[in-house]
Amino acid sequence: MQESLKNVGERIKYLREKHGLSQSDIAKEFHLAGGSSVVCKYEREKRDLPLDVVVAYSRRFGVSTDWILKGA
Repeated sequence: MQESLKNVGERIKYLREKHGLSQSDIAKEFHLAGGSSVVCKYEREKRDLPLDVVVAYSRRFGVSTDWILKGA
């Protein structure tokens, strides 16, 4: 896993891109109101990432919530 990813936004963007998914794909899969716009805000850290979305990323990509939140 990438150690140099400094923040939550970078880590969730890394996961999405590593699996060849668009922001729109994530929005649809996670049933996010606001579509790709809200995913963009999460990745740019312009909007807080809700806990249920953290868990969704964790389950979808097989990483721990700790890694998403803290990089550990």
